[in-house]
Amino acid sequence: MKTKWLTNEEIKPFMVRSNMKAAMILSWTWLSIGLIFMLVAVAPSWPMYILAIVLLAGRQQALAAIMHEAGHNTFFANKKWNELTANWLSAPFILMDGKTYSQFHLLHHKWAGTEQDPDLPNYRHYPISKLSLTRKILRDLLGVTGAKLVAYLALTGKDPLSNQPRAPYTLTKGLLMNLGLFLLLYIFNQGALFVLWIVAYFTAYMLIVRFRQIAEHAGVQDLMSDDPKYNTRSLPQGVLGFLFFAPTQGLSYHCEHHAYMGVPAYHLKGVHKLLKEKGYYEDVPLRRGYWDIFSEIVK
Repeated sequence: MKTKWLTNEEIKPFMVRSNMKAAMILSWTWLSIGLIFMLVAVAPSWPMYILAIVLLAGRQQALAAIMHEAGHNTFFANKKWNELTANWLSAPFILMDGKTYSQFHLLHHKWAGTEQDPDLPNYRHYPISKLSLTRKILRDLLGVTGAKLVAYLALTGKDPLSNQPRAPYTLTKGLLMNLGLFLLLYIFNQGALFVLWIVAYFTAYMLIVRFRQIAEHAGVQDLMSDDPKYNTRSLPQGVLGFLFFAPTQGLSYHCEHHAYMGVPAYHLKGVHKLLKEKGYYEDVPLRRGYWDIFSEIVK
């Protein structure tokens, strides 16, 4: 952001981290996972299984979002709590390492808008054809993307994001933590429902991750600009965002996240509102929600 749109006094209130808000978000994420399993246990049927897979994939993305926030040290006010959350309460359940993710992700922030951005291959070729987007969606929903990712993780010993040697025991920790989730279901005589968690990870979760990347950076006004309002995108969260992309309102305001990385996600909506009032977005079209971006990502 070349122009300093907000003064230090204006941005300061938004930098405050709230243990209460972080605890509520983390608790709700895990409580909602339990409620989904409970719902299926009470009313088992194929339509309910499909619904559960979709909703559980959204909860897996919620864990990824929490890992992201904790990795930035902007979730809890206490650094140790952030590390605990990233390394044990979120990342392992999606077969990731919180510390490794944080180190790699910070490079994305450092180099966004340049050829050095490590995430650039995920969105640089948009907009794409409808056929190409359909193929990507099918690969995700059929489990091809998930299978390739897990195979890469297991067989190469490398981290799928950075292509560097993965942190020690990443896969072991992930398998053990997921085993713990299975055992918890088993105690309640619902161990078989863990299959839904696995299927969600290999299918719908992969699609959600793809669309999160698309929503944040694909088909933006100028991907090679050094100004966040041009190289990324902010969206109202809405129902879709709440269910599938973020466990807290604010994470969908990705431009604000890049402009003011130290602001917790639960305050980004307020930053967005203030920037909008000050005219920051006057030359950028603001989208109404996730469905509204298809005209920018499809040729």
